[in-house]
Amino acid sequence: MDSYLGFIELFVVLMFAAAWGVLELVCRRLDRKKEAEPTKQQKPTASP
Repeated sequence: MDSYLGFIELFVVLMFAAAWGVLELVCRRLDRKKEAEPTKQQKPTASP
């Protein structure tokens, strides 16, 4: 039973690393998409 705990821990660490990698790829794609959009001009705020 104790010999399997090491494999379970390794599996958890690998899944954490894989999830981190997927998040990095998704965020990079979203960043590229946001940069590709034309920048919207902001309306100047009225000063009193």
